[in-house]
Amino acid sequence: MMDVRRIIARDRRMAAVHEAGHAVVAMHLGFEVVGAFIRPNPTDDIYSEKSYLGQATYEPPSDLSQRRLIAVAGVVAEEVWKARGPAYGYWPDFVADPACMSPTDWAGTECEPGEPDDNLITAVGEVEDLLAGELWPKLTALSRKLIDADSRRTPDAILNVMEMLGHRVVRTASSSKPWLLTPAA
Repeated sequence: MMDVRRIIARDRRMAAVHEAGHAVVAMHLGFEVVGAFIRPNPTDDIYSEKSYLGQATYEPPSDLSQRRLIAVAGVVAEEVWKARGPAYGYWPDFVADPACMSPTDWAGTECEPGEPDDNLITAVGEVEDLLAGELWPKLTALSRKLIDADSRRTPDAILNVMEMLGHRVVRTASSSKPWLLTPAA
């Protein structure tokens, strides 16, 4: 049986990568990301449930193809991270598993869980190319900031995440309280 600390560390890392995937793809498509975070899952059984959960909140696209790109970005980010580059040549089999994505992520695709259509398979491939390529530095940077914010739980660490998401943050020397001002233009 795997060490509990290793399970928690793995789950925390994957939750951060997952949420960062949603966020960086949404930003890449030009949508405002309101926030992203990870947190421990209050579960008594980390051997069968994830010990970490997360959420990325973004402006919802009206276009289905863009919603699909963002919805699959979490699971694709996890697989790209594990492979340290392009993940699979067999995405159709992977997304045929209803458990490969959360109900929320499946809802964003407008496909029934485990019943991807050809356009969803295409979206997965596009996101894989983005995350394993030009968005890799942003994916890794935001993942690390999410882990840091969870570890430290300080306003400064949380504001580092918000800056990465494109929000303008002002930190004043005369005050111990930094202020989140506005989304970036």
